[in-house]
Amino acid sequence: MDRMGHVAGKKWLFWIMVPFYALLFGEIFVRLLTPVAVIPRYVTGAAYGVRVGMPNMKFWQTTSEARVQIRTNSRGIRADREYSYSKPPGTCRIVVFGDSLLVGYEVNLEDSFVYLLEKKLGAAGYRCEVINLAVSGFGTAEMLVTLREEGLKYHPDVVLFSSHVTDLDDNVRSSLYTIDDHGKLLRKNAVFLPGIKMSDELSRYWIYRWVAENSQLYSSMREHAAFFLKAQLLRYNKRKQVAPDSTGGTEREAGDRQAAGFQERLNLLLLEEARQVSESSQSRFCVLEIPFNQTRTTFVRMLPDYDVQTREALHIFNPLGSFEAAAAPTRKLFLEKGHGHLSPQGNEVLAAFFFSNLVATGWLHR
Repeated sequence: MDRMGHVAGKKWLFWIMVPFYALLFGEIFVRLLTPVAVIPRYVTGAAYGVRVGMPNMKFWQTTSEARVQIRTNSRGIRADREYSYSKPPGTCRIVVFGDSLLVGYEVNLEDSFVYLLEKKLGAAGYRCEVINLAVSGFGTAEMLVTLREEGLKYHPDVVLFSSHVTDLDDNVRSSLYTIDDHGKLLRKNAVFLPGIKMSDELSRYWIYRWVAENSQLYSSMREHAAFFLKAQLLRYNKRKQVAPDSTGGTEREAGDRQAAGFQERLNLLLLEEARQVSESSQSRFCVLEIPFNQTRTTFVRMLPDYDVQTREALHIFNPLGSFEAAAAPTRKLFLEKGHGHLSPQGNEVLAAFFFSNLVATGWLHR
């Protein structure tokens, strides 16, 4: 009896250890042959139906270029202090909306765009708070929802939306808004919280958080799965929202052209709505474009080239020239070993550009 129990115990141990050693071998394989960045993104669901940073978090992002700690306050904002909804007397507020580029992923808080902008404003004599409501993965649609439901509570003097080429796909993927038959912006869905229930549940356990912040194997599997699921969701929502065209070329080519036109119109309508929402609350609205880097010295605009009247109405600031002037073969303005976020030098260029243009508007008071 004891002998049979001993044999059975050994079999159970064997089957327990097999997956352990398989995972260990996989981790070693990834680290030695195909190393990847470990960039966890802790987000949860807000009561108003879109994602928000998990509150009171401290976690690490690690690549071969950097190891940084991301810290959030009680409202999920990347900051080392709290912000009350009521605005301190004599203070101007700039509320920033964007994705992980403006959250400042892969750089220390002190090297992020928001921190550098507030520092420059203070040095110039402006008493300003720059509040970062950017969330990883956001498109313009989620920024608009957050502006309505959360951003206006801070009584901003200036509302800043970032604009990046990824916004065009993100807006369709979220399916929060669409364009109605009269060409107007239409709220389509109240909620876009992909994978949040599972993420919330897993993040409760320290072992999961440790794996998410340390395992390259897990990071690789998660990124591949996320890329696949995001691509499928985008394809599905494009089919639902954009009917194929029949004007020349193959059906697929015509559909791609119409989808691109739809995405550009939708993004413009979202920006125009954000401007109206801001101005109705006596806030100034502006857009900061972020260029796409092809090489260390080559940057391109991949966003629609709106007409002069539209650009002036939306106060669109384009820093392409500043990036080109600051570029050098030995200087990385975008990080290259992780997920392509702005480097400390790139954040400095962006903050300096926006600071000078914001001051030139005359919107701020000392």
